[in-house]
Formats: sequence, C-alpha cells, structure tokens
Amino acid sequence: MNRRGPLIRLAVVDDHPVFRLGLIRLFEREIDVSILWELDSLDQLDEMLEKYPVDVILIDLILGPDQDALAATRAIKEKYESVKVIIISGSLDFEWAAASRAAGASGYLPKDLPIADMLAAIRGLSSPYFGRFGFSDLLSNGTSRKATQIALARGLTRREQQVLSELRRGRTNKEIAARLGVSLTTINKHVQQVLKKLHVRTRAQAVVAVDAQANGRPHTISDQRRA
Repeated sequence: MNRRGPLIRLAVVDDHPVFRLGLIRLFEREIDVSILWELDSLDQLDEMLEKYPVDVILIDLILGPDQDALAATRAIKEKYESVKVIIISGSLDFEWAAASRAAGASGYLPKDLPIADMLAAIRGLSSPYFGRFGFSDLLSNGTSRKATQIALARGLTRREQQVLSELRRGRTNKEIAARLGVSLTTINKHVQQVLKKLHVRTRAQAVVAVDAQANGRPHTISDQRRA
C-alpha cells in the first residue's frame, strides 16, 4: 500500500472500550495513520496532549458524568490551535453538529460511518476547504441548496433522490428502509444505483459530490481519494 501523505497522529477519547479497540485495530492497517494514545475520559486529556502531541483527536460527544466534550474542544483549540478535533456521536444531530462547530471542532461524524469514510474525513482535514465544507453540508438546508442537489441528481429516479436525501442526513440503510417503508434489500439496491449514477464509490463521496456542486465547486472526488 502506498503512503497517501505525511503520518497523521491520532488520539481517541471514548468511554466504550470495544469501540476504541475497534478503531485502533482498523487504523493499524493504515500506514499513514497512527493512534498514539486513547482515553476513556477527559480527565487526563491535557496531560496527554502535553506529553504526546497529536494532529487529530476523536472525542465522543457523550461521555460519562461531568464530562463535557464541547468544553474540552474549546479548551483544546485555545491551547493547541493546530490540533484538529472531530466530534463523534452515536447519531447525526444538526443541533449538536452546530454546537460542535461553535466549539471549534473541525468535523462531526456518526459512529456508524464506514471506516473508509471516517479515514477519508480524517485525511481530508489537510484540505483548506474541509472544515467549512463538511459543516456547511450538514447544517445548511436552504431551498437553493436543495434545488442544486436535485439538479445534480437529475439522472436519479424519484425514489433514488429520496434515498440520497436520507444519505445526506447520515442515516444507515436500515434506517432508510424503515423510514421509506421498504425492505433493506431494496434500499441496498437503491444506494448502489445512486453511487453508480453519481460516479462515486462510497456514501460519503456521494454527499461530497452533491455538496461540491451546491457550493459551486467542481466535483473532486478523485482528488480527495489521492489526498
């Protein structure tokens, strides 16, 4: 495997040991990403940052009692300006995403995001557009953006457009099937058709492709994969 860029030093703060271990095992396969340390609470966060500097910290939004992930994010950005903070959460919530951005986080990702998409988001932090770009997609729902999304997805059927809309909200295939009242198998087929028609490989890339057009920027998925 070819190295995609400089080594990205990571830290993980999450009170679910299985989730932390899963991330570590998966990231170990990537030669350009290394988890230097992991914590189950915020108690030793500043101490670890002082001793073992990192480039990116993944912080669980909901930790234990008296654990404020957003306050910790603000403190990190005030003291370690170059450190990127990504808030991770069990669900995609627009209000929490807005609060995360206000606290200084560079991204907000659902925990059930495929590992390839999470890695793409982490690597994307090197892009000058990524922080604004990711949050603008999540938090904007104006009519002009929706119209542009529909224009890009002109080749999609009505049902596929509905599926794309649900993908942009971060919902899983199972959740989409329940919301639309169809089988999971049917939704899986719709998702594959959406990816094929948008000329992308992953759900995250489909969202990025739509948002790039909505922001008047060219579709640069292939460039993002090379980043």
